[in-house]
Amino acid sequence: MILEIRPFLPLWWLIVIQPLGLASAWMARVHEGSRHEAHCQRAFLVLLLAVGVTTLAAALTGPGSCLVSGTTLAIMVLAAVSDFDKGKKALAR
Repeated sequence: MILEIRPFLPLWWLIVIQPLGLASAWMARVHEGSRHEAHCQRAFLVLLLAVGVTTLAAALTGPGSCLVSGTTLAIMVLAAVSDFDKGKKALAR
């Protein structure tokens, strides 16, 4: 007899982690160049890991349940790598 293992992902965790992840991406971009930059980047990396693990756990629970976490993860990655100033800082140096 093979036991089926289904991971448990509480709904409150999904409700809490998604806005925190998006807020950390926004804070990391807003505080770029300030004295709070390192703290915001650390918080972003921790929450990026948390959203990534949540996305994997949601994918294991069912095919449709990872959509929100996957979207949040994609937005966080795009916020981290996007160049919002169109390279003006690089040209100014």
